[in-house]
Amino acid sequence: MKYTIDRISGNMAVCEDENGDLVKLISSELPSGVKEGDILKKQDGVWYKDETESSDRRQAMKEKLNRLIE
Repeated sequence: MKYTIDRISGNMAVCEDENGDLVKLISSELPSGVKEGDILKKQDGVWYKDETESSDRRQAMKEKLNRLIE
C-alpha cells in the first residue's frame, strides 16, 4: 500500500492511503526530508519515500494546474 503525505504537523504526518482514508503516522519514523505530496511505502517494517512516484505525482499535478490556468 502506498501513502501520500497530506500534511505534517508537529510530530505527526497525516497521510492518505490508496483507498482515500486518512492515516496518522509518527513523523520521526519517516525518512528524513519527506514533505507534503511525497509518496511513502513500507517494506520490512521501514518507511521509505518512493522517489519515482513522488516525482511523477508532482509532475502530473503541475501539468493539471497549468491546464487549469491556461
